[in-house]
Amino acid sequence: MLIPVSDPVHSTWIVVAAFLAALLLSFRRTTHDGLFPVPVTQELKGLGILAIVFAHISYMLVTDNTFLYPLSIAAGVGVDLFLFMSGFGLTTGMLKKQMPVLEFYQRRLVKVFIPFWIVLVALFIADYLFHGIDYSPEYMLQSFLGWFPRASAFEDVNSPFWYISWMLMFYALFPLLFMRERPWLTAILLAVIANAFALADPLELQVNWLHRLHTNAFSLGILLAWWLNANPSRVKTLEWFRNHSGGIGRYTIVGAALFFAGYMACHNTAGNWPRFADLLDSAGFDPGFFIGQSTSLLTMAALIVFFSMKKLDNKFLYIYGVYSYETYLLHWPLMSRYDIFFQHLPAWAATILWVIAFIGIGILLQKVTGPIGAWIDKLR
Repeated sequence: MLIPVSDPVHSTWIVVAAFLAALLLSFRRTTHDGLFPVPVTQELKGLGILAIVFAHISYMLVTDNTFLYPLSIAAGVGVDLFLFMSGFGLTTGMLKKQMPVLEFYQRRLVKVFIPFWIVLVALFIADYLFHGIDYSPEYMLQSFLGWFPRASAFEDVNSPFWYISWMLMFYALFPLLFMRERPWLTAILLAVIANAFALADPLELQVNWLHRLHTNAFSLGILLAWWLNANPSRVKTLEWFRNHSGGIGRYTIVGAALFFAGYMACHNTAGNWPRFADLLDSAGFDPGFFIGQSTSLLTMAALIVFFSMKKLDNKFLYIYGVYSYETYLLHWPLMSRYDIFFQHLPAWAATILWVIAFIGIGILLQKVTGPIGAWIDKLR
């Protein structure tokens, strides 16, 4: 059942104020010199998962989707950021030390599947005990294998798990197609394969519309990792510019990137680009998904420029980045079936409390999965 929101505009402003306060109060002078180091990638992941959480609240949990606007309009950007960071992180690691295919799969098992399986078991048991939901053996087996061909908000065990199926394709293909001397070719091959599945949809997936152009973010992450590795002199120049330039040049780039990201995020529908939409429609393309997901990719690119060039770290986004995977695994079923805030508090208060709670839940889940992962590592 969708939750009503009283005075959505006023409630949204309270959440926006709290969110801005958390951001502004957690800025610290940067402690790194690199152009795209781990703190930046964690901050981007933190921003990505928060965008997804806000969107799920606004468009899936409450009755009035004006609540949380404009925080709720960037879910596609969040998906792109996670795909991009996956491609970037995997390529960076393989360029430093290429892993054999079997070792690569074992590491993905520990990092991705162990938390995923623990959460899945907990959800199946809790849904049966507290809600009397009896999932079929076939559905449970498919779920444990990571196969989620649909994304039903109130019928699936966890509708955001559609992303797991898509990531498994990349994880399965990446070590087989990775070429240390030509990562750019790996990116092209993966983009061709992913786009062929997303556009042709041979399996007729209900969630296919969620993939489409978003799928290119993974290959873009590979390309950035390759470019940074292949152009050390240019990277050094950009790092010097970022670290030592305090003039109008750097501020212009940072400000323009942030403005462009905000503009694209707020102009992400076919109605915002009527001439382009008509052109796409006449060419046989669906302007809705094409424009929406193209603007998401452009927004993502602008945010990457902004976060790479800024000279302040953000502790709030960093912490959320550290626990972004745990938040992804649990946020929707907790809010939709095991809510303890929205049913009893104003929507703005419930949103703020869930945002805080997800950090604590992420810490607890990591404490459970960490020792299990370390034990499996010792068995290798």
